[in-house]
Amino acid sequence: MLEMLKEIIDIIAVAIPLLISLIIVIAKLSKNTKLKRFSENLIEVEEVIKRFMENAETFINYSGADKKEWVKVKVNQYCIENGIPYNDSIVDSLIEKLIELTKTVNKREKDMVRLWKLLKILKL
Repeated sequence: MLEMLKEIIDIIAVAIPLLISLIIVIAKLSKNTKLKRFSENLIEVEEVIKRFMENAETFINYSGADKKEWVKVKVNQYCIENGIPYNDSIVDSLIEKLIELTKTVNKREKDMVRLWKLLKILKL
């Protein structure tokens, strides 16, 4: 009987650390899975924002704020339809960064046009 009790204690002494290690591994894997899902959703939302921003640029009689609000509403609808959590501050930040990027690109294009006009005037 005493021998059997010692064997049970030995088994428990090995099983408890293994169980704790298993719980830790599962917790880390679930955290990584959540981060991966969040990243994939963020990439998908960014692509949707780009598409809706392109559509919004066709609205000639709307202000920039109106276009931005329209894009945010459309992105929110998309997120609801596709089961993606919607975060207004993240969407707003992504839109602002894309607007800043387009302004930078457009500025460069305008500068190039000015340069070409100057070169034509100087006949170079």
